[in-house]
Amino acid sequence: MTRTSKMAMALTGVALFSGIALLSQTNLPPLPDIRVFKVDPEKYPEVVRKVQGQIMVVAGAGSQVSVLPGDSGLLIVDDQYKEMSPKLLAAIKTISAKPIRYAINTHMHPDHMGGNEAIAMLGATIFAHDNVRIRLMGGLPPGAAPAPNPAGGRGGAAPAPTPAIALPVVTFSDPINLHYNGEEIAIVPSPKPSHTDGDAFIYFKTSDVLAMGDVYTTDYPAINPGNGGTSQNVIDDWNYALDHFIGPNTKIVPGHGQISTRADLIALRDATIAIRERFRKMVKDGMTLDQVKAARPTKEFDQRFALENVGHNEIVSTDAWYGIMYNEAKNGQ
Repeated sequence: MTRTSKMAMALTGVALFSGIALLSQTNLPPLPDIRVFKVDPEKYPEVVRKVQGQIMVVAGAGSQVSVLPGDSGLLIVDDQYKEMSPKLLAAIKTISAKPIRYAINTHMHPDHMGGNEAIAMLGATIFAHDNVRIRLMGGLPPGAAPAPNPAGGRGGAAPAPTPAIALPVVTFSDPINLHYNGEEIAIVPSPKPSHTDGDAFIYFKTSDVLAMGDVYTTDYPAINPGNGGTSQNVIDDWNYALDHFIGPNTKIVPGHGQISTRADLIALRDATIAIRERFRKMVKDGMTLDQVKAARPTKEFDQRFALENVGHNEIVSTDAWYGIMYNEAKNGQ
């Protein structure tokens, strides 16, 4: 085992968690990580970077966008906020002037699928989980409860119906494969509801790149209790990805944050497990939420993983995440 792997697995020492730049990005300036309520495209540039193999990434306001170019045209994963569409399309054209043929939404939030309309108008076919289409049409999947936004958390009620042209036209609830531009692409629903109940992983086998949407961001996990999400579900989804897709050389494109490695995800997983056990003990000891916040059970992990430290983030906060984790511990989850 390499020294880097040992450090990531051990979760010891302040040095392991220092800085917001992850292991795979230490020699590059960080990608933009911008999550805002009101999107002003003039404020936010798009940054284009090679990930690995054939895969590129475009980062700006909203989701990281994976791009597979080739002679047959482009395939992209996610497409940022609607307001960013002109700048996103311009950035993609610096990668290739070929048309966008396919777009895959990792889930239904507007910072990941807001560009669907502009991309569909160019003739692209949009893929997403069955539940994404249902939600974007203003409905709820069978048996699902509305998802209130918990104290600044990452939930949200079903959005207003999306224009028909922006809806996914190919939907799935089981894994499917695409063969495009020399890539074998696995599109796999995440096993558990964690961020939403319509998340998907997209694995580019030839390039060994995995796009995970907001099931994995490079900060504390985006748990969505309103859709049945729990920290255990997130951990289970991470472990599934580690077991099925993420090898020693895999690059991970998170929903937000820096291009990551297996070691990065393991570090966040192990930190989340450790933090969850601390919450459980504090709740068992009768501590209130305010007392838990004052004790700061995340303190040695905050420099690397605290939500307010990883980028320009107006939507979520570690304070709200504490509320979710505290309620889980109170409910015995």
